Amino acid sequence: MPSFVDPIVAVSLSANGRTGLTLFAPPWEDADGEEWQGFLGDGAKIVLLGTPDELNTWLGDNPDHDLADHPAWPAFVNQGKRALTPAAEAHYDFDRVYELAAGEPDAETVSELADTVDMAARVADCCEDGMLRSLLTGTREYALLVEGETGYSGRDGSAEWSALGDVIAGSWERALGRIESWLRWEGSSAVPVPAAEDSASEDLDAESS
Repeated sequence: MPSFVDPIVAVSLSANGRTGLTLFAPPWEDADGEEWQGFLGDGAKIVLLGTPDELNTWLGDNPDHDLADHPAWPAFVNQGKRALTPAAEAHYDFDRVYELAAGEPDAETVSELADTVDMAARVADCCEDGMLRSLLTGTREYALLVEGETGYSGRDGSAEWSALGDVIAGSWERALGRIESWLRWEGSSAVPVPAAEDSASEDLDAESS
């Protein structure tokens, strides 16, 4: 699971050939002790922009966004545009899930896949999407991945990795559709990036048959 140090961070999300920048606020407690987490949104969807400059302009034009009441928002705004560029590790590519699951379960691959699925679950929580939440947190294989309960080594680990691949092959298309329904692409992020032909999802289907 990703570790977030700052109360609000810039992140990059990719889905269905688009990539955009948004802001994410990791869990925090309000004055009543209630825990919250959230994305930059317009009251209905998560808003993504193509560049830090576009994101900065959108924030100036839309002061009443979903993070405006966050206790750390004034301090975040004072950092200027430099805070709107995601760190290298803050990119979550939902399109790469098939490719990652079709690869070998080395530490880097497992970590990236776990972080990506975890971020998808955060979308479910923040958007109160019970169907997506149930699909990700209520599925044993996804839960083991995110919780880091197995290292996918040895015979048992290999079987677990194969089982995870089967689950992804059968469910990730639905999950991706739910995620996409909560994303609002603005600026240059609204233009899909042509992708090279990739047979990763077909490889997973072949392995699971």
